[in-house]
Amino acid sequence: MKLPLKKGGENMTRKRKYYKPFDLCHSILFNEYPLEYTREIGVPGEFEKKINRRVHLKNGAGGEMDSAYLNNPDYKVLFEKVATDLEHQSVQINEEKLKKIGDYDTQLVVDEHLPTFIVIASHLKNDESKNKLIRSPSDITELYFLDLGEDNIRKRLSTLSEIINSNQHLSTENALNLGIIILYAPRDNAYEITETVVDLYQKIVKDLDLKMETCLYNVISIMIDAYIDDEKEYRRLINMVEKNTSEKTIEITAAHQNTIESLKYAREDLEYTKTDLKNTKTDLKNRETDLKNTKTDLKNTKTDLKNTKTDLKKTQKKLSEANGKIMNLEKEVSEIPKLKAEIQRLTAQINGK
Repeated sequence: MKLPLKKGGENMTRKRKYYKPFDLCHSILFNEYPLEYTREIGVPGEFEKKINRRVHLKNGAGGEMDSAYLNNPDYKVLFEKVATDLEHQSVQINEEKLKKIGDYDTQLVVDEHLPTFIVIASHLKNDESKNKLIRSPSDITELYFLDLGEDNIRKRLSTLSEIINSNQHLSTENALNLGIIILYAPRDNAYEITETVVDLYQKIVKDLDLKMETCLYNVISIMIDAYIDDEKEYRRLINMVEKNTSEKTIEITAAHQNTIESLKYAREDLEYTKTDLKNTKTDLKNRETDLKNTKTDLKNTKTDLKNTKTDLKKTQKKLSEANGKIMNLEKEVSEIPKLKAEIQRLTAQINGK
């Protein structure tokens, strides 16, 4: 979002630090607290364990689900154990994305031999998203959308603010809601909600264990990076977050950020490699086309040469026939003096009579 100019300040657009920040924060929350996170955002069922999330896509490429796990029944929505794919979406699902999710569904069946459950977690309303992929009458992928819109997030924020400001006991689920609120914040009010989350984090951070502190510090810092364009405002909020955060958490996060940065550069290198590979394939295709055209030209040349040889043979035959006629004419010409002499002799004889 574009941060409004503050009085006496100037906007200095800053470069983002994190690649796909929304997916990254979703992964942090799920990986650190899978049971509590899936329960708090309202996924039906009960988390059992994480499973493979790598996918072989139909186009031959590889892909990954955002999060995949075995899910036990709640006997309200789920009535037996299912293999679940939990996808975070910050944009509407189009036809291309729906087909990719369909590949995720197929992979879960191949890996786990269980019924599947595809869940979409998003701050967006689902009425503009594609939600059903029909491959055949008996093979259908239908998406289950969670309600994480503005009303839901503001209700969470109000409840959590009351708990923290009245010094009530803070459960793991309560603390985790700070990360959920900032991740699924409605984009039009993301700045306002981010400030409130930062303020609440400052009030509770010293009471958090290292794992929760590190988790929330990472998520809040990454979302500040995602939401805030202005450099001065970004630095102000980051300083507020760091103020009461332990040095240990900041050290852990710095090491984690270095890893993320390395992965970012590795992804960029991979993209460049993919582009080079694509260009190389295009060049090879063009060369194949040129070679095919050259072969066609060579074939045509051979045909022309064959026709030329045939024409030459015919010409040689005509020349031979012409030479024969010339030789006959030359022979006839060579007989002319003899004929003249004979005419003269006969003429003399006639005159002598």
